Amino acid sequence: MRKNKNILKKGMILAAVSTMVVTMAPAIPAYAYGEADSKTGQAAFNAATTGSADYQSWLTGTWQGGTQDFANTNKIALTPGSTANDLGFAWYSKTKGTPAVMVWKDGSKAGAQIVKGTATDISAENWQGEVYAASNKVSINGFFEPNTKYVYQYTDNYSDNGDTIWSDEYTYTTHATDTFSVILTGDPQIGASGSKSDKEANDMSVAQDAYNWNKTMQKAMEIDPDASFLLSAGDQINESNAGSEETKKTRESEYAGYLYPSVFRSLPIAATIGNHDKDGSDYTAHFNNPNSEDNLGSTGAGCDFYFNNGNVLFISLNSNNRNQAEHREFMKKAVASNPDAAWKVVVFHSDIYGSGQPHADTDATTNRIIFAPLMDEFDIDVCLTGHDHTYSRSYQVQDGNVIDYDLSKGSVNNPEGTLYITTGSGSGSKYYNLLNYTPYYIAERTNACLPSFSTIDFSSGTMTIKTYDYNGNKYADDFTITKTTDAQSADEVIAAADALVNSTDVAYTDESMEALKSALASLKELKASGTTADDPMVSDITTNYGTANDRVKGYGSIANDDDKDGAKNRFKKGISTLLDKTIYTQVAEGKEENLSDYSTDKAPVVKGIDEAKKAVVNAINALQVKQTAPSGNQNGNADQSGNGAQGGANQNGNGAQGNAGQNGSTGQQVAGNNAGGSGNQNVSTSNSGTGKSASNSASTSKSAKVKTGDVNHGGMYAALGVLGAAILATVLGMRKKGKFWQK
Repeated sequence: MRKNKNILKKGMILAAVSTMVVTMAPAIPAYAYGEADSKTGQAAFNAATTGSADYQSWLTGTWQGGTQDFANTNKIALTPGSTANDLGFAWYSKTKGTPAVMVWKDGSKAGAQIVKGTATDISAENWQGEVYAASNKVSINGFFEPNTKYVYQYTDNYSDNGDTIWSDEYTYTTHATDTFSVILTGDPQIGASGSKSDKEANDMSVAQDAYNWNKTMQKAMEIDPDASFLLSAGDQINESNAGSEETKKTRESEYAGYLYPSVFRSLPIAATIGNHDKDGSDYTAHFNNPNSEDNLGSTGAGCDFYFNNGNVLFISLNSNNRNQAEHREFMKKAVASNPDAAWKVVVFHSDIYGSGQPHADTDATTNRIIFAPLMDEFDIDVCLTGHDHTYSRSYQVQDGNVIDYDLSKGSVNNPEGTLYITTGSGSGSKYYNLLNYTPYYIAERTNACLPSFSTIDFSSGTMTIKTYDYNGNKYADDFTITKTTDAQSADEVIAAADALVNSTDVAYTDESMEALKSALASLKELKASGTTADDPMVSDITTNYGTANDRVKGYGSIANDDDKDGAKNRFKKGISTLLDKTIYTQVAEGKEENLSDYSTDKAPVVKGIDEAKKAVVNAINALQVKQTAPSGNQNGNADQSGNGAQGGANQNGNGAQGNAGQNGSTGQQVAGNNAGGSGNQNVSTSNSGTGKSASNSASTSKSAKVKTGDVNHGGMYAALGVLGAAILATVLGMRKKGKFWQK
């Protein structure tokens, strides 16, 4: 199997950044994760499960006997609320009443709060003959405090006369939001181990998958006992047909298996809609997702939703809906809910930069057309997907390009682009082979045939993902993204440089300005070299999806099952600009490709982005203002009206110091010091006053402190007065806190 060994070369990182990466990088384990044959691995895993004494004891003593959990489709599920102060509840009942939840701080039941919810009529039945009449949902908002243990009970029918029948007591513990962790799984797909449902009460596929799914969740909670919630990348169940009464029964029996783990009475579930979930209303009936009232990105199962936990924004998209415009509208609303989020995380089911066959080279790839541009547009840090039943981690990807970083230390600092993670199977119900070539964007992949899960640790400055199998062994390398508050993206650096180049208010020396223009042109050229043109397939997919005119139906798919592991990968050129780029094909539409068409020298890789940004920032810092003031003493004052303080400029010849002050429309003040005509200059801003500048140019600048370094700006403020100071403050106000260049 050919590896893309020459794709990633060591990038030159600033010394300060390199030190940070080395300090914070996790050690890469020596564990061999492996690439397995899925058929052989599946058979071995199934035999190990069904042949174990523990499984047989559980099957007869618990699942089918004892509490008879195989018949319980009505187990309560917790879901994250809009914020960490909120929590959702959902469960089935056999009669329709007034659902309610009673919750209190542990040890303080006297102060319990009772919150009523809503009951929706349903007609649900499983293969055990249990019939349910209502889906109950309760949302408790603004009640939960960090690092606190709560106890709750619920009822199908609350009564004010004191005869309410409450459930058993369950606990729910909150955690801190500045630093926290979550568990990530994908594709438990309960019922898939036998490929087809037994369509009977004693469905062995559901039993086997429920057993292993429970084992996975138990191990996950053992490794990460303080996890705040579960992120599921979709395909909770296996039966994709929700049209007949027979398949509806099957789906409800599979939900009994999915909701079986007892950890879910205490651990909220953020369940993304998968392709096996997408058509049944049972998904919406079982979960109480927040911020879904707009019904954007909907299919029969449900729609997009989002929530915030501290400074992290989580967005779940229904990738079964290909209406990019709807997803964009939803993401705009989600991002606006937490505009200063330190991390933006998107979850959807269909992997778009994965490595499993047959999905990564078929439907998942065509979904790349819809979803990849949205990840770039909204500057998403990490995109979590499933569908492949194989684990993969990408390099940093932006507009289909691999951004060239040295990942040998297991981390990346202030990166451009998005990290894509594809999860393995959460239950071991189904495994796939890896693609017979390694896509250029894949940094790591494995399909070792064991159930797996990941933990993700968040803080304001780092995000670390760790992946394990259900025995607790490492399943993949740990990986960390580090971000500093003063980091600048390439687009931010370009915007700041453009503002200086296009300004006519300050006269810089020709030499220093030409140096900036040259560096800026190089950065723009580097960015443009990997830019993909607007994709003609976006509107086509949105308009014709699911119709006879759908041009991408089956696009790239292998016609015959016996060729799925073969050499033919039938992507065609000309349908999509992004797909043309990301599969780097050189053949015409309608012509078959061979592995020889996939070579590393065709891979879109952007090298030296950090160095190019650094060059622009250095050129900005080296700008020199033309000297216009004569030698000797010169005193000048400039008044600026407004509610804030007044500003002035003063320069005393060679060796003297000059000061300038200004209040912008946000009340910013600028002060500069020039020693002689060639000393160091410092520029600082602070929120003081509410006056307006003459040009209103600083109206959007944030409070920050910028150190530009050693720059020859002698006599600058005397020559330009307050106006010049305002212009410089405006330009430098486009950066974030700290040094203009930190990346």
